Amino acid sequence: MNAVPVLCAIASLPVGWFGGVLFDRIPDQKPLWPLPKPRLAGWNLFILVFTFIGFVLMGFRFEHAPFLLLVGYLLLTAALVTLSAIDIDCYRLPDRIVLPSFLISLVIVVVESLRTSDLGRVRYAAAGAAIYFGFLLLVHLISPNGMGFGDVKLALLMGLYAGWLAVDYTGVVVLVLWCMLVGFVGGSIVGIALFASRGGRSRHIPFGPFLAVGCLTTILLASHLTNVHLTI
Repeated sequence: MNAVPVLCAIASLPVGWFGGVLFDRIPDQKPLWPLPKPRLAGWNLFILVFTFIGFVLMGFRFEHAPFLLLVGYLLLTAALVTLSAIDIDCYRLPDRIVLPSFLISLVIVVVESLRTSDLGRVRYAAAGAAIYFGFLLLVHLISPNGMGFGDVKLALLMGLYAGWLAVDYTGVVVLVLWCMLVGFVGGSIVGIALFASRGGRSRHIPFGPFLAVGCLTTILLASHLTNVHLTI
């Protein structure tokens, strides 16, 4: 077995633990320091387990990719797992996680593109962020109750990484559409099932986790979902 998935699995443990710290403290505006001891229960365990699974899958997906590119997709995975847990628990996608994750990711994209002398990939990543953000912003303006603005801001991060895989604008559009399709279909199925199970009584469901699943699924299966050229 390639060492990359194993190293990713090991790295997931402290990252997943820190995701639990963010879950416990960010929504209530608590300070991060001093850091607590690991707690393997409830949402902390959820974050740790799914961070582990996501890191291993990303390790296999990008085992032959440049180191910084892999780091970027691991950051995306960690952020989306933690944000999904928070959204399910309290219907929020905190800016204190979304915006720093996006800014750090933007630096990673630019630095890696400069290192490989391929600035075109910055344009494709930016296009992905803009397309995904623009589409969800439109949905938010049409139906604010159905699509929160936190989901719109999260689209910047997800679109950035979807677009970063493409080598032309057609690829960017295709990958972003797949992210949205998987996320919206998954959310619709669960929403309909919950609606039916409650005897026709509607209730708001957090949409961030479905968008996260759509994004991660598209990245992991990109080569099987589209015949457009990908960078890796």
